[in-house]
Amino acid sequence: MLSSFHTKKVELNGPLLSIILNFLYSVSSCLPPSILSYTCLLYHLIPPMEKLQNLLLLLLLLQLLLLIPLSLAYTPPHKYFINCGSNSNVSGSGGRNFVGDLNSGVSFFVGQSSPVPHANPSSSQLYQSARIYRRPSFYEFVINENGTYFVRLHFFVSSSDSNLATAKFNVSASGFWLLSNFTLKNSISSPVIKDFLVTINVKRFRIYFIPSHGSNLAFVNAIEVFLAPEDFIPDTASLVTPAGSRISFDGLHSQVLHTLFRINVGGLTLTPANDTLWRNWIPDDSFLLNPMAARNSDFFPDSPSYQEGGATDYTAPDPVYRTAKEMNIDESRQLNFFNVTWSFNVSKSSSHFVRVHFCDIISVSLNVIIFNLYIYNKFSAKINPYDKTGQLATPFYYDFVVDSDESGIMNISIGPRLDSPNQTAFLNGLEIMELIKKSDFVSWPRKPESNRTSLFAIVGSIGGGSFVIILVAIVLLSLKRRKTKPGQSSSWPFSGPFYAKSSSYNRMFEKTSNMLPSNLNLALRLSYHEIEQSTKNFDSNLVIGEGGFGKVYQGMFRGMKVAVKRSEPGHGQGLLEFQTEIMVLSQIRHRHLVSLIGYCDERFEMILVYEFMEQGTLRDHLYYST
Repeated sequence: MLSSFHTKKVELNGPLLSIILNFLYSVSSCLPPSILSYTCLLYHLIPPMEKLQNLLLLLLLLQLLLLIPLSLAYTPPHKYFINCGSNSNVSGSGGRNFVGDLNSGVSFFVGQSSPVPHANPSSSQLYQSARIYRRPSFYEFVINENGTYFVRLHFFVSSSDSNLATAKFNVSASGFWLLSNFTLKNSISSPVIKDFLVTINVKRFRIYFIPSHGSNLAFVNAIEVFLAPEDFIPDTASLVTPAGSRISFDGLHSQVLHTLFRINVGGLTLTPANDTLWRNWIPDDSFLLNPMAARNSDFFPDSPSYQEGGATDYTAPDPVYRTAKEMNIDESRQLNFFNVTWSFNVSKSSSHFVRVHFCDIISVSLNVIIFNLYIYNKFSAKINPYDKTGQLATPFYYDFVVDSDESGIMNISIGPRLDSPNQTAFLNGLEIMELIKKSDFVSWPRKPESNRTSLFAIVGSIGGGSFVIILVAIVLLSLKRRKTKPGQSSSWPFSGPFYAKSSSYNRMFEKTSNMLPSNLNLALRLSYHEIEQSTKNFDSNLVIGEGGFGKVYQGMFRGMKVAVKRSEPGHGQGLLEFQTEIMVLSQIRHRHLVSLIGYCDERFEMILVYEFMEQGTLRDHLYYST
């Protein structure tokens, strides 16, 4: 293409011309073809260069164009890297600066929590402190650019941290359960890093930490939230089933990817200091079904040759592409192994994003190695490096979405093809990430409040119209009391001076559970079994709040999202509130009030079922809106 610069003779001699033309030659290899073509076109449009300033103008233009791809290139961001529970900054591997979250400001918020120091000084400086949550709360980060983000959570428990060792909690973000009933009991004195890829399209991104049922503690030692390169993960990939079928899978960007395995095939362990995006890679040897079937290739001494539009050193670091495993073929043996297989334990009956990395550092000439990639031994894909890259030592990769079966084992193999001049195969790297689908039952923690306050802001889907309901109830009860004669009992069978005493809770229901008030709307009465199913047997993970009446659960009732409020002894509210809400909400319908779906009084229970408020409660919008 540079021959275009010589289609016209430039009447300019001397050292200056030589310097300029040499510069044009040198930058041509750095410019993308599209920019170089555009420059050549501009050259032809310029009149014959009879004056020096015209040629200098072209030189200046080239310099400006050379800056364009540099300005568009991805640079790993400097935020967010958070040293939780500390006021000190820590220099992490790979040039990261973890900022102490006690210095949090407008860019991130730590929620309602407490910092705690670690008693074990022998641990890494990054794990010398932690932030603990004794009730549901969140970290909040200001997001300036939409896209796919790395979200990494660091956890560490030393042998002396008995409280943290018993912690059991959930972590959610963007409507996804990142971790469920997570504990570090089996990971004492060894850091655990959970790595996710999350599409973020909001200005404020929250990570919720929620203690599990039976545990009063959640914690985190460090957090990373930073933008990944553009198009790092495609939205569409080939879907492979255990039966071997292959169809298109759309919507990867609408799901969270949780890294299970990141394998440096044929190489050594790579730490964040060796990776452009601070990832950890582990060797493949322990995953080989038959170690004798493969051998490590010779280390490639030069840097890989990256092509525009293909893999980059952000796709995987250089060391991954400079090592490989190939088939262990011995011509002296009568029988060689047909395939090389790696086996991985994955989640049963789940979908996984699988990325396989290739770089031909084995061949000495083109078109000599063509082989097959197998998934579950029933699906095969032809791998021809030269169709993909056209030259040796050039990295490339393939992406798949793979459904796992009931065994929970995923096998990935490589093997030779009969039409290949060289009967071998190779693999450089492998990544497996579990797809986390959006959940209908992600808890939304509320700001802690007293029983007195919760009368006016019932958590979950009930909170939006609670204040109005209470006011209406007071008016109705006042009118009813005026009409009731002295000595006349209330029509509600559970009334009496003992209703507020938790010690009388069960005795009250034993006497009155089969009695129905004359003014009760029987059409709203629901069975306990149906409510139990809608809340998955009152699963503690579905609790979205707790108020003066009891716990509030999110559920799915007859295809509808609902909020289920279940009375518990000792919460200060009881029969009167149960009676009031049924009386009021069964008679009132208003677009600003949640609708009462029904109630249940079976098995000594007092349960109210409401419609669920998708956009949060009135309190959320008043106090937590961004």
